[in-house]
Parts: sequence; C-alpha cells; structure tokens
Amino acid sequence: MIKGLEGINIAVSNPEQFVRFYSEQLGVPLVFEGHGAYNGAKLAFSREAPGVIVWSKENDDVATQGPTEFVFRSEDLDKTYEMLKFNGVDIQPPFLADWGGKELRCADPEGNSVLILEGAY
Repeated sequence: MIKGLEGINIAVSNPEQFVRFYSEQLGVPLVFEGHGAYNGAKLAFSREAPGVIVWSKENDDVATQGPTEFVFRSEDLDKTYEMLKFNGVDIQPPFLADWGGKELRCADPEGNSVLILEGAY
C-alpha cells in the first residue's frame, strides 16, 4: 500500500552544483547528502517530508528526462525575493498571478523552472 510521497527523482549534469543552488541560495534544507558526490542527495523540509532526490545523469538506472518545474511556497514572497537576490539568484520581482496569489520564478543551473507561490490556490 502506498503511504506517502517520498519525493521526485531528478537526474542532473552536476549534482553538487544543483544541491548547492537549492540549499545555499534558495534555502531548501539538505536532509541527506547522498552516496558520495551528492548522488542520491535529498532536498526537503524534513527527512520524512517529500523532497527532491538528486542523481547524476551518468547513472544508467535513473530514468528522468527533460526540464522539470519545482513548486515551493512562501509566506512572504517579497522577503523571499530579497533573500534570493542577496544570495545571487538571477530573479525578477514577484507578480500578482491570474489566480489571485503572488508568484516568483527563476531557473536553476540545469535550466529547470523554479516557481514560488504565496497565497492559496
């Protein structure tokens, strides 16, 4: 029986760069460092919460292809924007979305889209 979502696997060219972007620049906790060179590392807000599990594209057994969009939430998108700018993220200011909440977008070093939301959808 399925009891929950562990996370989403993503294969990237440079796992260390990818993990550092999410953990150091975006502030997503690194809850598991992986099996060496950040291969199998887990980024999540707790060890038990769903997360992003990072693999090297050099692994033949990881079947992820194409760009991915990661969706996060924030209680204060304006403060989040200022923190990300301070951390060196190339990012545009938040904007009011058609659905009534605020959105903020950027891209990670692999070209994956990062969407951060404020407000209920």
